[in-house]
Amino acid sequence: MKRIIKNILGKSRIKEKYGQFFISPNAKFQKSSTSIIENSTIRLENDSQLIVGENILIKDYNIHVIKGKCIINSETKLMGAYNIKHSNLYIEDGIVNIGDHCIIKADFSVRYGGKCSIGSFTGIMDNTEIRCDEEINIGSYNMISYECMIYDTNTHCQYGIEERREMTRKSFPHIGAEKEKPKTAPVNIGDDCWIGKRSAVLKGVTVGSNTTIAACAVLTKSCKENSIVYGNPAISKLK
Repeated sequence: MKRIIKNILGKSRIKEKYGQFFISPNAKFQKSSTSIIENSTIRLENDSQLIVGENILIKDYNIHVIKGKCIINSETKLMGAYNIKHSNLYIEDGIVNIGDHCIIKADFSVRYGGKCSIGSFTGIMDNTEIRCDEEINIGSYNMISYECMIYDTNTHCQYGIEERREMTRKSFPHIGAEKEKPKTAPVNIGDDCWIGKRSAVLKGVTVGSNTTIAACAVLTKSCKENSIVYGNPAISKLK
């Protein structure tokens, strides 16, 4: 049975056996009765939205949406990484749309109105980071390994030494505050790709379908369909 408690901020706090929910009055939380949320925290602020489709499993995840929307389509599983307490899906401002029949164990950070979409039957493994400040499109039937980085952003701006020091003093204990959006460029990953452990796909890169990326490769340039990609900086050749 659910128990609803109004906290001091006037938000609804819903406690279930396997999860905790903090839902602002104007937020929308829609969940199919066939879906399960276990050992997870859901926090929706302002008028944000979380739409959970049919037969979803969300386990060992923190989902926090400040402004924007998260959509999780049917038969998908979000499961926290095995070696940490929880994985995180954090939307400061933007949209995440995860397709059907996916296995997701990654960490997400979406800011500045970024849009991140993932196609069907895609697996993204433990400790992979997806950082989206503009647009990231990941297709279907992809296998993305452990500890990868998919960034459409520099994540930070470059400031002069004194300016950065002053910003750091003002924002302490938060380190790395920004006052403007960093440089960004869309990332597009096609279908049927294999992305090896600890590889990085950086801003502005398009990965063609049916591409294999070797472990620890760092992609700063796009590659065509049916490629093999390796090295730092990565080079590619056709299969």
